[in-house]
Amino acid sequence: MVQRYREEDSPALQVELGLLRMLDAEHCEQLTQDLVEFASPWEIHRATEDLTPALPDDPGLYMFVWRPPFQFQVGSVPTHGTFPQLLYIGQAGASQTDYGNTIRQRYKDYRKFLRGDPESLWTDTEPTNRDQRLGRYLILQPMEFWCATVQERNRIEALEKRLIRLHNPPLNDRGRPKLRGRLGTPRSAWQS
Repeated sequence: MVQRYREEDSPALQVELGLLRMLDAEHCEQLTQDLVEFASPWEIHRATEDLTPALPDDPGLYMFVWRPPFQFQVGSVPTHGTFPQLLYIGQAGASQTDYGNTIRQRYKDYRKFLRGDPESLWTDTEPTNRDQRLGRYLILQPMEFWCATVQERNRIEALEKRLIRLHNPPLNDRGRPKLRGRLGTPRSAWQS
């Protein structure tokens, strides 16, 4: 598919980094400490349609991460995976009344997006809602599914919100930080 479209204009995924939070070392360190304290270590899986049984049947956090195959050679060690692209952050089971909502159950909702048609990247129609964006970009390969269990359900929503506000993943709709464009440039001008 990539070879078929090699001479076409490349599709783009708009990624906007909110620099303020990323520059705040104390904020980043506190979030890291909170994740260590309240969440299990992150598990990393290849996102496939048959992954569901291998996932924790517990509440927690999850992310879809695209890891393009490019590698820098630094000395004699390739830095494979140095530049993963965090596309989506979600949570499962934050509500005390929603005990059936687990990482495993949430993953089932996303399997349909993994089987999308990669040629949809070259359509002229831009996705206008969350499902269309997930359908268009979760097909990127290799796609990974990262998850961490969080047993204290009352911590999940706040951790998810803080991760979204730090990383501003392009496929999330809610919870993203408010960003401004370049100084003196209207935001609409630099988005196109």
